[in-house]
Amino acid sequence: MFDIESVLLLSSTAILGLFAGAQIAEARLLVPAWKEMSADEFFAYYPAAGPRIHGFFAPLTIAATILPLVAVATGLIRGTQPAILFWILGVSTLAFFSTFFLYFKAANQSFTDRTLTDDELPGELNRWGAWHWARIGFELVAFGCSLVLLLIG
Repeated sequence: MFDIESVLLLSSTAILGLFAGAQIAEARLLVPAWKEMSADEFFAYYPAAGPRIHGFFAPLTIAATILPLVAVATGLIRGTQPAILFWILGVSTLAFFSTFFLYFKAANQSFTDRTLTDDELPGELNRWGAWHWARIGFELVAFGCSLVLLLIG
């Protein structure tokens, strides 16, 4: 029978894998399509698509943040070893979550409000893509830690 820590790690691993996979799909499918659009096309598209994208990713992001952090707290409180993997899981989870507030919230709003010039858009999309891949990196580290903890637990 599974104990609460095992259930939390299984849930954490599953949601982190799903979230990272969805983020990779966004990076490989949406971002290249955005870069191929003219500025007028992109700025016409994004105000309608942005809320749908947010509506899809917000619940995943919240679940992919809360479940791992609860797993981390449970593992650390119980003294489960290796504690370092719980710490890395927690830090990487907070790191990917914080990118929304450090960059994506303002960048996405600038796309919606068209506060960028047409000439600034390509550079901002490149910057957005770089931040997105960094975020995916943190997600993959969290997923890896959660998976290892699940497998050794």
